Amino acid sequence: MGALGWIAVAVALALSAGAGAWLLLRGRRPASSPAEIEGAAPEQAALVEDAAPEPAEVAIAVPDGRGLVRGLYALAFEGGGPAPVAALAQPDAHEAIAAACANLLARTEFQARHMPRRPHLLPKLMRAINDPDASLEKIARIIGEDPVLSANLLRVANSPFYRVREKPVESLARAAAMLGLDGLRPVVAAALVQPVMQTGDSPFGRLPVLIWDHTQLAADFASGLVRGGRGQEDAFAAQMLGLLHGLGAIIVAQVLRDNYALHPQLRPDPVTVARVLDERAAAMARRIAVEWELSERIGVALDAQQSDALPADPLGRALYAGRVAAALAMLRRHGKFGDDEARAMLSAWIKARGADPALAALWERLPN
Repeated sequence: MGALGWIAVAVALALSAGAGAWLLLRGRRPASSPAEIEGAAPEQAALVEDAAPEPAEVAIAVPDGRGLVRGLYALAFEGGGPAPVAALAQPDAHEAIAAACANLLARTEFQARHMPRRPHLLPKLMRAINDPDASLEKIARIIGEDPVLSANLLRVANSPFYRVREKPVESLARAAAMLGLDGLRPVVAAALVQPVMQTGDSPFGRLPVLIWDHTQLAADFASGLVRGGRGQEDAFAAQMLGLLHGLGAIIVAQVLRDNYALHPQLRPDPVTVARVLDERAAAMARRIAVEWELSERIGVALDAQQSDALPADPLGRALYAGRVAAALAMLRRHGKFGDDEARAMLSAWIKARGADPALAALWERLPN
């Protein structure tokens, strides 16, 4: 098994109009007070920053968007017990691993060897999905040209994330009829892009699943944000952006795992892992977009994910907001925030960052 043996990218990438927030996640946890947050460990305290209180109002905790995403990545490492004192005393070793990962990801030979290939069906499928006159039957026939893609589509359509009926979906035609065009687009995109991941009980076995759950949710949020005002084509692009970013994160996670495996005496540091993922995923996704000859606006939107500020680019802005909302939703799902607390944090972030208020409406469509 090679450095990316746990990743097998499916055969194509389609832009998607998004499935909408009805496909999203759930969860709850008792709320934390500002005092509790202030006294938390550094990696926990990084999740929020105190906003200046408004007159006659109680101070609202405004989430740090990138801190939320990093906190989500760190969840994969919970439950492993306290780290040995010797491990805690080796910050330089963790920094060396982070530097080694950055160096490897930047190498031309690494990219040539491990970059996912653009599948041959991509242009045809993109034209069909973006054609308002294309029938569901036509799209299903195109998918049926590739047995692997067909199998992946049925697998994704029957997964808990997308499946809406108890009876299994056993044919492409039924999947198309059941989901409709708007529902079929994100399922096709996920089936084309989703890596086949090696999982397990170790932190690096849990991490890729956590990343991909966040990826799909962020892509749906981003697609929903642009669907109303910018048309189906941009919603399709937003869905693709989210999936590409997640694919980049999966590749970075594998490189981290392989480098930590070279130091078995060193327990992975959640803060280091989360930081490297946050810093390197978008750049890796950008390289995939270039290799697949996607439009420059896709690359611009991916570049914008590396900024601390909300991007000015519409697609980049939608993806950034979607990633923040998805991280908050998943932290809520895993018991880190309560329902009311998470809703208030999202509202505070939207107001403080000038994000699209439609994000709050999409949040309200999350299952309770």
